[in-house]
Amino acid sequence: MLKKILIVEDDEDLRETLAYALSSPARAVTALANASEFREKIAERYDLAIVDINLPDDSGFAVVRHLRDTSPTKIIILSGRDTMADRVEGYTHGADIYMVKPTAQAELLAAVESLLRRDTLEQGGELAGWRYDKEGSLLSPEGQKINLSVRQSDFMKRLMRSPGAAVKRDELRRVIGIEETDESGRALDMFVTRLRREIEDQTKQKAPIETVPRQGFTFRKRS
Repeated sequence: MLKKILIVEDDEDLRETLAYALSSPARAVTALANASEFREKIAERYDLAIVDINLPDDSGFAVVRHLRDTSPTKIIILSGRDTMADRVEGYTHGADIYMVKPTAQAELLAAVESLLRRDTLEQGGELAGWRYDKEGSLLSPEGQKINLSVRQSDFMKRLMRSPGAAVKRDELRRVIGIEETDESGRALDMFVTRLRREIEDQTKQKAPIETVPRQGFTFRKRS
């Protein structure tokens, strides 16, 4: 199956180099220079995106957030910014991998291969039938639309990006906007309890959320 790859990078030389390196008979690469060009292609669906966050007309974080909210696109942020705050913001907005320029081409290509391989596994059943439709609604394996709040949906999208892998509590807390306090751990547990109840009440089946002791939560890959 043809894989569609998006590049949003204002550096023309780097953009063309990446497009050339990633192009193959099995891949269609779209290379854009800024957020405005991305907005013109906003209806397109991509399997993987490589996004610079220092764009001339908008923050690349906005591009990442839109991709994450509207599709299961795998996302690599490729940026010259290397502060912890930038990395945290990148992952909070939905990046799968944050890489700092200059990055060896071999490392970037390996990251692309890894994410595309993960995408193939998910399509082959790792999500056990759970999925998001093009409107951004969570669907059960039977195709039932599940009514969730924005925060609940953000939580599920993060788990579903890494099926079977434990997502740490601190990251999930940031995803749903729980501030770090003495009570933040309890607040997260209560949030997950309510989310499980919402899914189970609406679908009459067990919610695909498992607790990983001393780590966080994971999406249960199999029913």
